[in-house]
Parts: sequence; structure tokens; C-alpha cells
Amino acid sequence: MHDDEQMEQLPSLNDWRVLEIDGEVIDLTAAGETAAPAAPRIPDQVDDLLVTTLPLRHMEIETGTVAVLPVSVLNNGSRPAVVQAHLEGWIDERWLPVPNVQATISPGQHLALTIEIAPPRDPSSEAGDYDVAVVVRADAYPNRYSRLGVRLTILPYDQLDLDLLPAPERTVSWWRRTAVLPLQVRNQGNRPVALRVQASDALEVCRFDLPKAAAGHTALTLQPGQSQLVPVRVTVEHFPLAGIGSRALPLSILVTGVKSGEPARRLRTALQARPLIGPWQMASATGLLFAGALGMVLVAVLTALFLRLNSATPAPRSAVAAAAPPVIVVNLAQPAAAPAVNAQEERRATRNGELDPSLPLVLPDQVTSPGSGGPVRSYPAPAAPANNGSAYSANASRSDSMTYAQMFQEVGQRYDLSWRMLAAQAYVESGFDSLALSSAGAMGLMQVLPETWREWAPVVEASDPFDSYSNVLVAAVYLDYLRTQYARRGYPDTEWMLVAYHWGPDRLNEFLDAGNRWEDLPAARRQYAADILRIAKTIP
Repeated sequence: MHDDEQMEQLPSLNDWRVLEIDGEVIDLTAAGETAAPAAPRIPDQVDDLLVTTLPLRHMEIETGTVAVLPVSVLNNGSRPAVVQAHLEGWIDERWLPVPNVQATISPGQHLALTIEIAPPRDPSSEAGDYDVAVVVRADAYPNRYSRLGVRLTILPYDQLDLDLLPAPERTVSWWRRTAVLPLQVRNQGNRPVALRVQASDALEVCRFDLPKAAAGHTALTLQPGQSQLVPVRVTVEHFPLAGIGSRALPLSILVTGVKSGEPARRLRTALQARPLIGPWQMASATGLLFAGALGMVLVAVLTALFLRLNSATPAPRSAVAAAAPPVIVVNLAQPAAAPAVNAQEERRATRNGELDPSLPLVLPDQVTSPGSGGPVRSYPAPAAPANNGSAYSANASRSDSMTYAQMFQEVGQRYDLSWRMLAAQAYVESGFDSLALSSAGAMGLMQVLPETWREWAPVVEASDPFDSYSNVLVAAVYLDYLRTQYARRGYPDTEWMLVAYHWGPDRLNEFLDAGNRWEDLPAARRQYAADILRIAKTIP
């Protein structure tokens, strides 16, 4: 056939879905009109010398795996030949570990070849159908070839990455109530996704403003490998009235797919809210109260002396036996234990605000039994890096520079919790052993469970569950959250908060939903709360 005649028979290139294989132009649009939905769209080219068969004409492939396409070739000619088989069409050449598969075949011999297809698990391997052709050639028959169409379906997978970019200000106050959290959403899957962004806070004191493209019924659409910045505007409407320091406001950002089956990811963070009445105002008010109390005491003392001097018969002194101080007072006066710092401890890294699960939470020399007490530990505080905002260094140095009583008083005032109750709870949970580890994995002074630690430690920027200050801080913000939740349900008493901490909120919610009352609780749960409150009353 002359070149001019061949050009006249070529179809017009009016669609991007056009292939050229061995000089033949194939219009996939026209081929798809008569083919079944799952059938290959590239027509077959059969050769009577290189007889090729495929047991599979449609393959589903999962990214990150290697799929094998078997090819059977019969040399129907009279000469030995070196046969080559490869894929042509809409396929990335990087998916083929061996682009050309070849072998020697004698006349009349069948040969089984395999073509490996390995799309990587990244956004470049987009989900969908790919029409390709298996082309078989032989050096002994230079003008002959076989071509069989194959449809490859790359299966979809979803992966969302959420990151909060550094914000200029993460602290709000009565005079500056609004902060903007720059949320970066990245589609690391291999198919387009329509997403919706939602935000909430555990204490329900914030209002959230999201861009129209990310909130309500309007979806945020991301192509594979695409990322977009979503500014989350947070306005705090209710602030703490008084406190010695900023209070953490736990926030939760949820990104979900608009359609069922699409991905969902949650990111937890926190804002720091400064109270209206801070340390300086509290110190001034305390000074005035102290001066007033001192004046009243002086008046009472002078009045008592005057009455005694003028009394005819002095009142006999009553012998009052001194009560033995509770055993917990001994521990409260001791220095708060800080964690040991060594090379293995420094390897405990964090990722996205969470402990790396590939590294151990507990070092071999830290495993003790709750209640054993152990010697008072005193470790040198690690040197804090310069201006890096590390909560680990700050918390470790605080544990090493204060007594247990001072530590409980500071944390309790921060979250409006009784410091005596916190101290009694630490005594009941671990016997003041900061390195205690239970059989269920509960850690440290307050026996915080690993899942509770991973959820709430980022909120207070804590990284070491065996640092006394960090452990009590996580337990306190968790208790504050439980108190708020059960007060909304109509159970504001401290006993319910303690039972939820000890039993778990899921079990307690099932118990309350069934219509049960305090008297129906298991005896061990009621005794736990009663012991803590009874011991707290004995602390001076």
C-alpha cells in the first residue's frame, strides 16, 4: 500500500484518546462505542505465525503491588525466533519493571511469558481504566506482529494529610478574642475527593468561621496530589474569669468526604486563653485579704488577752491529743520526681504532636509496681533548647524544682480543680510513684492510659508520661473535660467525674443511658471515688 493511500485511511485525530501502535492509528472513542464496558478498547491484530493468546483481558491492580499478566506465544513458523513481548498504550513506563520480555522459541513450540505491572502507591498512579495492548514481535519475522487489547483498572485508595502551619498567635484574651489557624489539607490518594471541613471545641465556648468553599454544602475538591490552605477562624466567646496562667481550650478539626466511602481525618489542637484576672491582680487581692485577716487576728488576740487578764478564774486548758498526720503528707513535702535523661530517652521523638509508636514509651529501668513508692528520685533538669517552645524541657524542669504539694496546687488552680483531690488521686492510683506502669499500660502518677495520653498530651504540649508535672497536667485537662461533659448531662457531682476517669466514659455512658443510679454502680467504682474524697479531707 502506498503512503498516500495509507494516509487517506487514517481516522481523523479529533480526540485525545488516540493511540499509534506499529504505524496504525487507533481511535479509542470509536472503539468504545461497540465494546462492552469492561472489555479492552484497542482492537486485536492476529498473526498466523506468532499466535498469541491472553488468559486475562481485564485486570484490577492495587497500587503498591506487582500484578503479573501471562502471555502465551506459539511459533507457527518454520524458523527459530527470539520473541519479544511488551505493553503499548496509555501506561506510564515507570510501572513496568521489565519493559521488554523476551525468550527464544523453536518452530511449533508454545512459550509462556509474564509481563509485570507495578504502579507505585502515590498520587501519580491515578485510579481508573487504562487501555493498553500486548504486542509480540520476533526477529525471524520482521514484518509480522500480534496485538491483543487489555484493560487495566487501577483501584482507588484514599489518604488525607492534615497539617497546621505555624500561626503568628495561638493565644487569645478578653481584648483579642480571635485567632486564625492555617489548616493545610493535602490529597495523597489517587482519586479526586470532595471534602467538607468542620471544627468544634470540647468546652463549647468558641465560634468557628470557615471559608464558603470549605463549609456548609459547598465541597472542597482536591485532585490527586493537590493541597489547599483552609484558614480556620476561631472566636472565643466565653473566657475564664480568673487564673494564674493561660488555660488550654481543646479544639478538634474534622475533614470528611462529602460522599460515603470517602476519607475522613481529625486533627486536635488547642488555643491558650488568658483569664481576665491574672496573677498580678490575684496577688494584689490576696495581699489586701491577708492584711484584713491579719488585722482581725490581732484584734481577736488582744481581746482574748484582755478578757483573760480580767477573768477571776482562768479557764482550764483542755488537753487535745495531736492527730497523727496522714501518710500522704510525707509525700507531698517531697520534691516532685522528674524523668531520667539519657541517650535512649532523648530518642523518644514526637510526630504531629504525638509520641512515635515505633519507639518505646517505657525504658527498662522505669518499670515499677504502683504503690511501691520507691526512693525519692532527683534528676538534673535537661538544658532547654533556645526558643524552640519545647514543652518537654519546661515540664521536666518544673517537676525538678517544686514539691508535690506545689505542683498539685499550681495544676489544680489552672483547671479549677481541688489540689487536695488531685493529690489523693495520685496517692490512690500509684502511691506517688512517677514511674509506675500497670498491666493495662497505665502510666505515671495518675496512671494515664496510652490512648488518653495520645489524645490529650498534644493539647497541653506534654511529651513525657513519666514526668510528674506532665502526667498530672494531662490528667487534669482530661478531668476538666469529663466534669464538663457530665455536668451537661445533669451529673455535676465530683464523684461522677472520678468514676468516669476510673471506669472510662464509654462504660459510664452506657450505664447512665440504661437508667441506672449511683446506688447501682459496682461497689469498686463507688469506693474509688469515696476513697479519694475521704483522703483529700485529711490533707492539711
